[in-house]
Amino acid sequence: MIRLVATDLDGTFWDSDLIPPRVHLTAANELIDAGITVLAATSRRPRVASRRLSEVGLVLPAVLIDGALGVDFRSGERFHQACFDPEVALGTLATFRAHGLDPCIYVEHPDFDIVVSEAPSTCADHLRYLGPLAAAGDLDDTAQTHDVYAFSVLGLSKNRLEAVVDALPLVDRSSAVLYPEPDYGHFGLIVGPPGVSKWTGVEAYCQQWGIGPDEVLAVGDGLNDLTMLRRAGVAVAVRGGAPEAIAVSEHLIDPPKVGGWARILDLVEASLSS
Repeated sequence: MIRLVATDLDGTFWDSDLIPPRVHLTAANELIDAGITVLAATSRRPRVASRRLSEVGLVLPAVLIDGALGVDFRSGERFHQACFDPEVALGTLATFRAHGLDPCIYVEHPDFDIVVSEAPSTCADHLRYLGPLAAAGDLDDTAQTHDVYAFSVLGLSKNRLEAVVDALPLVDRSSAVLYPEPDYGHFGLIVGPPGVSKWTGVEAYCQQWGIGPDEVLAVGDGLNDLTMLRRAGVAVAVRGGAPEAIAVSEHLIDPPKVGGWARILDLVEASLSS
């Protein structure tokens, strides 16, 4: 029996406009009304995810920044946090810089979400999108004195970012996701704390509420969803998503533009009757 639906957002629950189809909202609300928890599992930051969900009338528990943070937006309660050890953060930063890159550093601060250097390596469109939520600062100091949730560089060539990924395990065994960047072109690289994935946050929520892995239905389309899809009782991937996500899933749904997430309601109902 499914008690929790852990769903990716971008490319799964909504498209590039970050607005879910009405049928997705209807299905999510029907699940919630039936006592099924719907939990967002996303690479997005708390400020962005909370605002976008609330704008469409959804207030959910959420696993954020690819599993580094868990916040229940219904109560404001934090149920999970996984930050870099300062020495590991410094090692990760040094690896980026050894390859000529100054990454974005994701932190917790009341006024901004990300710290960048005076010459950040992430693409110009990404910087424009971040706007005032990216603050210029000393990256070495940030890595040592802030709670660091992730590093990223978006919109660069695969070869340039792949060199960083290949070097990272020699330094800190961090979790790294290299993926085709849908918004900014080329590729993106997000590096999280060692051993952390979306499933880390989902598991923390489940432990709090006495939910077993076999009672979780996970939905996703990307490489950062793989661990979650592998560990959940039921795994659902999106057609057109990463082949690796499709390969580990029992079910496929259509992409958001044609309302595919609405089928989750049927899959959960089927689990209740089996």
